[in-house]
Amino acid sequence: MISIMRKLVSVSALAACLTVSGAFWAAAEEYPNKPIKFLIPFNPGGQSDVAVLFLKPGLEEYLGVDIVPQHRPGGGGAVGWTMLAQEKPDGYMMAVTNLPHIVMQPIMTEGVQYKTSDLAPVYLYASSPGGVAVRANDDRFKTLEDLVTYSRENPKKLSIGGTGKFTGNHLGFLQFTQLADIDASYVSFNGAAPQTAGLLGGHVDALYGGTFIFANNREKIRVLAVATDERLADFPDVPTLKEKGYDMESGIDRGVTVPAGTPQDRIDKLAKALALAAKNPDFIEGMQKLGFQLLDIGPEEYAKFIQARKDQYTKVLKQAGLLK
Repeated sequence: MISIMRKLVSVSALAACLTVSGAFWAAAEEYPNKPIKFLIPFNPGGQSDVAVLFLKPGLEEYLGVDIVPQHRPGGGGAVGWTMLAQEKPDGYMMAVTNLPHIVMQPIMTEGVQYKTSDLAPVYLYASSPGGVAVRANDDRFKTLEDLVTYSRENPKKLSIGGTGKFTGNHLGFLQFTQLADIDASYVSFNGAAPQTAGLLGGHVDALYGGTFIFANNREKIRVLAVATDERLADFPDVPTLKEKGYDMESGIDRGVTVPAGTPQDRIDKLAKALALAAKNPDFIEGMQKLGFQLLDIGPEEYAKFIQARKDQYTKVLKQAGLLK
């Protein structure tokens, strides 16, 4: 009898263990079941930070967990993306990710500790298209043709400001000057605010910048052309560079990535949540007011987009003699 009772107790204990174990694994497999960190590799108050604030409510509503923004500025985003690349690939940390930064930094910047392949694409939500602009009161340059003609007649004299080296501004400048066959000087500024101040203060003749700058300085800046496929709704009177005969599109493309190796089902769930959050009217209105062009590109197409941009950047840099 004692032997039988012991066996029954053992069977009951085993069944209880299996029940507890099954409940544990079911809970462990449920995703997400805790807060998700949203890494912002730039200072608070910037364009990346604003985008996260707009996306946060929709993400929390769909995913059912808190979204916790974390700022890790430094190295033009490299500090944050290095941190993301080293994070456990479990879907509990994602990051705002910019192009061309994640392609150019590992290739052109010494000491960068992550590779583009370390970051798995999730969702591409917006682009800040590039364009050429001058001071509104500069009578020398009423049109893009005026600027190009001036530069051809005065080699090396035209100065065009941008933010950083091997950035969206720098690559846009290189591609535009190559296509226009002009010899202009690129002046690098440490951010959009100094870049804008440099133009308005007369320290540079023009700038190659993003629509974020244009939208916030409408009365002070004359936009000559934008690097988009079609005219922007927010700037209907501004021609595209393509209209002017320069076949190019450029800017800073903003999306979200996670560490490489994150399970595909978790990537897909995050992508769906981001797509729904990006349809929120507050997100749409807020981003458009800042001059963003909204995108809706999921993981697979995002990966193709990155490769296409990489091919574009590489071609421009090789033609400029900056890459073998």
